[in-house]
Amino acid sequence: MTADITATQTHQAKEPKDLRLRKQHFPKAEELVFDRKRGFVPVPIILRKLLRHMSAPELRVLVYLQTRCSKYFICCPTLEEIAHDLGLNGRKNLTPHLAALEKKKFISTAMASGKKFFLVHDPRVVIEYLVETGKINKDELFDINELRRDLQQDEITAEPRPAEALTLVPMQRRAK
Repeated sequence: MTADITATQTHQAKEPKDLRLRKQHFPKAEELVFDRKRGFVPVPIILRKLLRHMSAPELRVLVYLQTRCSKYFICCPTLEEIAHDLGLNGRKNLTPHLAALEKKKFISTAMASGKKFFLVHDPRVVIEYLVETGKINKDELFDINELRRDLQQDEITAEPRPAEALTLVPMQRRAK
């Protein structure tokens, strides 16, 4: 009996902590969670630090594109297909969100052979852009880098770009 207990303890010790907790607290979890072996697309953990810089529709479109991408982070669904799958009434309700994602550097787009291709960027690219444009301040960058260290990723060292000098032009009076 002691050998059985020791074998069970050894087996449990080899299981990841989260799996042990899942089995303990959610005994039927195996029937409820997604099979990661096929059809599973993870979302980058660091993306959670960018949610405040996105609207809800932008997030929906980004997640949609992430779930359509190949392992090379490229996909080419039609705008009509994206709009339909997201329950939007046509392209006009989709294109502003795609443009915003591209402006914020979440994605790039290219046209070729009559198709629109989408490249989904590493969140690092977005973070660097938002730091350079002053949309992410030093405190927020510190928090982001703290998470990146926890994830064993390199810190982001981007700096805000200096503001361009403005030339003031006096207003001319209109003749009456």
